[in-house]
Amino acid sequence: MKYEESFGVIPLRKQNGCWEVFIIQHNKGHYWGFPKGHAEEDETPIEAAYRELKEETNLDPVGAIRTDPFTEQYQFTLKGERISKRVSYFLTEVTGNVVLQNEEISKGIWLPVEEAIEKVTHSEGKSILSQVVIILQKL
Repeated sequence: MKYEESFGVIPLRKQNGCWEVFIIQHNKGHYWGFPKGHAEEDETPIEAAYRELKEETNLDPVGAIRTDPFTEQYQFTLKGERISKRVSYFLTEVTGNVVLQNEEISKGIWLPVEEAIEKVTHSEGKSILSQVVIILQKL
């Protein structure tokens, strides 16, 4: 089994007193989730996450809301090969105008965090957003 690791961002902004999250629909698999990707050589996890955020959405980090990442682990098969993947997501407030990277991303949408739980495709992402709601209620 092959092992992969990726890093991403749960991008947040506050609009009219309400926290919103930006989720994307990936071209591969057409699932809704968060911006993520593999680290380049000599990149720290958070540097990789912020670079992927910029590349995929054109959004810029303002600051981490939580310094330790959320992680999800899952397995899938690609071209007959079984892959075990771990993704670390940094909860980050962001700014900027969205410009999607069309090669990897088909759609993106800002939603109140509670609504995004319903839109995110995989149970791991839904679970992470449920934890995010609790964290944001304490801010």
